[in-house]
Amino acid sequence: MKGLGSPLMQLMLLAGALRLLAAFGSPGYLMHDDHFLVVEAAASWTDGADYNLWLPWSQAERGLDPQPHPANFFYVGTQFVVLSALKALGVERPMDLALALRLLHGLWSLLVVYFTYRIAERLAGERVAWWSGGMMAAWAWMPLLSVHQLVEMVCIPPLLFAVWKLVEVERADWDFRRLMWAGLGLGVATGLRYQCGLFGVGWALALALPVRKEGGFSTWDVSQLKHPIILGMFSLAVFSLTQIQDVFIWGEPFVQLRAYFGYNTTHAMNYPQGPWHQYLWTVLGLATPPVAFALVFGTTRFSWERHGRWVLWGALAFFLFHSAYSNKQERFILPVMPFLATVGSAGWLAFRRGSAWWERHRRLERGLILWSVGFNLVLAVGLGLVYAKQSRVEAMNVLYERGDLKNFVVVEVDGGTMAPRFYAGAWVPFYHFNPQSDPAGERRTLCKLADERPFPNYLLFYGDAHLGEAVQAYKEAFPGMKFVANVAPGRFDRLLAWLNPVNRAERVVVYAVSEAECCVPGL
Repeated sequence: MKGLGSPLMQLMLLAGALRLLAAFGSPGYLMHDDHFLVVEAAASWTDGADYNLWLPWSQAERGLDPQPHPANFFYVGTQFVVLSALKALGVERPMDLALALRLLHGLWSLLVVYFTYRIAERLAGERVAWWSGGMMAAWAWMPLLSVHQLVEMVCIPPLLFAVWKLVEVERADWDFRRLMWAGLGLGVATGLRYQCGLFGVGWALALALPVRKEGGFSTWDVSQLKHPIILGMFSLAVFSLTQIQDVFIWGEPFVQLRAYFGYNTTHAMNYPQGPWHQYLWTVLGLATPPVAFALVFGTTRFSWERHGRWVLWGALAFFLFHSAYSNKQERFILPVMPFLATVGSAGWLAFRRGSAWWERHRRLERGLILWSVGFNLVLAVGLGLVYAKQSRVEAMNVLYERGDLKNFVVVEVDGGTMAPRFYAGAWVPFYHFNPQSDPAGERRTLCKLADERPFPNYLLFYGDAHLGEAVQAYKEAFPGMKFVANVAPGRFDRLLAWLNPVNRAERVVVYAVSEAECCVPGL
């Protein structure tokens, strides 16, 4: 880097500013997986609990036959270490812990910008590097997703590190140590997200194929297998180390890996489905038209004579697998985006230099570029202020700030929901009541169970249109209900509900109750 005025430093500063905005401006969580399968699990372990019964001894305590959950413990384990360290430093308030996690994730994601720039610079020069790094810094969705606990984003830096170590020099200069470092990056990326191993499969195939020489002839000899074999051995060794916790938890290796693949083999159809071409449209949307069309077209025009074939083949292997696999969720394809930005930009600019049509329409080109840059920056800032699931988070924070939580009841007035207990700072075995519940009967049940589970001193009503009548029914059955808070849904949640009624904009009304008033004999 050449100082603060270098293009890379400028992009890093832009990326850092947008991620800092998102870290402070986007509390809450975006979806089920980035909170309940990461933060809730890890945070509960730091408090000696096991929120979702993933650990065999927790299952045994409940009288269950211990069975592995189809989850990858490596990423969750890193968050357990981070949260443990933060608590050891005196950070206890859940909102502060969540902010620290977002800041750390944002800092980690700056490596995506750095390595994308360096890889593109090596492959195709500084201009391509500027465009590729700029996309990673300020694509509309990038800052928001970077600061939340999405493993599909967290696995990208080590994946790009592996690529960088190999493209840094010519293939003829690859030595054992360089392949070892690349294997480290690929192994860690695969340890975080198993599907990243598909990049390695694509790389190995491309590296093992004949090399095209001058004159158009292809040559091959057995020595070409040396690089993919060494890379594969180191990546498998490092991947195995990322899964070593299974030996201590279950007494044998790769238990969670087997459970993960077993579950996804038999339950893939239980998740969102789509046609084989769905991810093409997903990628086009993430890349934001019209730039998206240039990138996809540029990918088909990318010259792979030097480094590009194996770089491109890894991304293609990943993309084609997900296109063929039935379970299609948009976030799954995120690791391919830096490669699209790099390869697509290089191919498009190579095409652009030889295009007489674009040379005659420079004004149109400049207009499209300015529109795309402005559009993405505006959206990046706007999305950086998204507070998703606001009422659910704030309701739990109300319980934390009250400081007297024993247990609580979630009354699902207009549909089911999951309470993010991390923000309440307690792992109490709370109750769910559905709309058909008899309030008086439920109260009597709570009183009977008070010796086994703490009597709930808070009732939380989740819903919208029917909240008033539900609250009134419970007031008649629970003596001494005292109003605590009315937590409105956030603007983003209301927007999603307006765009698609399947999404609910929940209001949460919090009431306090006491066991002494509710469990009077004869009531």
